[in-house]
Amino acid sequence: MKEITIKLKDETYEQIREITELENLINRHRDKNRNDNYKIEEFIVGSIIDKMEQIKHFDLINPFSENQRQPCIKNRFKEIAKQKKIYIKDIADQLNMQPPNISKIFNNVSQPRLELFIKIWFVLGCPPLHQCIYLEED
Repeated sequence: MKEITIKLKDETYEQIREITELENLINRHRDKNRNDNYKIEEFIVGSIIDKMEQIKHFDLINPFSENQRQPCIKNRFKEIAKQKKIYIKDIADQLNMQPPNISKIFNNVSQPRLELFIKIWFVLGCPPLHQCIYLEED
């Protein structure tokens, strides 16, 4: 394992410290039994890994890439809701919709228009977008 040292301005360090504290607070709020706390170093490493995953994901869906496949965008809302123990009925109630319509979206029978996608995304707690969508070849 390699180790690096970085220098941060005091202002930048304080911002990262505050974000780390907020992340720990959110995690404890979501799970009352959770007692772990991310250290600033762990938060920075996690942020870098997340950014690398976003770049890797973009490379796969980049419309300007060389490959000629015709991908179809799908969502992972069903898996995200299951992980967070959020039920389709609850999402439908919050969005003033019928559960079968949400079910069609969650099962990728149909894809929501952007406005509805964002509303569902908010209800699911704004997970990273690269975790919400994926490409499937036709």
